[in-house]
Amino acid sequence: MSGDSAIGEDGLPPYRAVLVVDTKEFGGNTDPGQELLAAAVPDVMALAFERAGLGKLWQEALFPHNTGDGFGIGFDTVHLPAVVARLFDSLQEVLAERDARLRAVDRRLRLRMRASLNVGPVREPDPGGQTAVVGRTVIATHRLLDADVVRDLLARSDPEQTFLAVALSHRVFEDVVASGYAALPASRVVQTAVRVKEFESLVHLYVPNPSGDLLRHGFGSEEPHQEASDPVADTRDQAAGSVRNVMSGIQTGTAIQVGHLHGGLHNG
Repeated sequence: MSGDSAIGEDGLPPYRAVLVVDTKEFGGNTDPGQELLAAAVPDVMALAFERAGLGKLWQEALFPHNTGDGFGIGFDTVHLPAVVARLFDSLQEVLAERDARLRAVDRRLRLRMRASLNVGPVREPDPGGQTAVVGRTVIATHRLLDADVVRDLLARSDPEQTFLAVALSHRVFEDVVASGYAALPASRVVQTAVRVKEFESLVHLYVPNPSGDLLRHGFGSEEPHQEASDPVADTRDQAAGSVRNVMSGIQTGTAIQVGHLHGGLHNG
């Protein structure tokens, strides 16, 4: 029997939910600062799960793995509605509280996180084995976490108000949010397309406490936002039918600005 024909003989791996979080700009901190943040990540996660009424899920998490600047776990899909509806709001609150404690130690320290939640077949490693958890489901979870549009949510929000940005995979959104199994309204989630390396998919963005530019312009676009012009002046000009031009530098000769012209125009 060839090696290729043996692939998949054990059947489809069980469907698991995969949650991964990481810390914004972790590498920009000093070595002592990184140590403080790395130690805080699992502690913050454990407290957020506990406050959300999901403490046992955290304690019995499947294939937990510490990434240094973040953390990842798997869990049974039956818990997805509770995680979507309660965990992320709880994590935002815990991060806000921890921020005050960290900045009391070092004003430069910030613990702001991105979280990604996905679901799919995951082949778990043998207990006590050294094999890493791999596969398309796990890779896609990390790709969503790294998407520019997800990073943009924290970059364009107030660092003293918004501590968490969440990326839900399209499968999680359809099965848990759109279907009504989670208490999180679909209207609070924004859909957009992402492309990271070879990965391309839809992502659904959720920010428990949006602030700053997210409130002014919304979120979900990977294109940079341009500063808006004066809306009052724009409305007034449109109503008057005027044309607004700006001239700079040294000008010679005659400049003529015309909104509407009827008949001939003679200069001089």
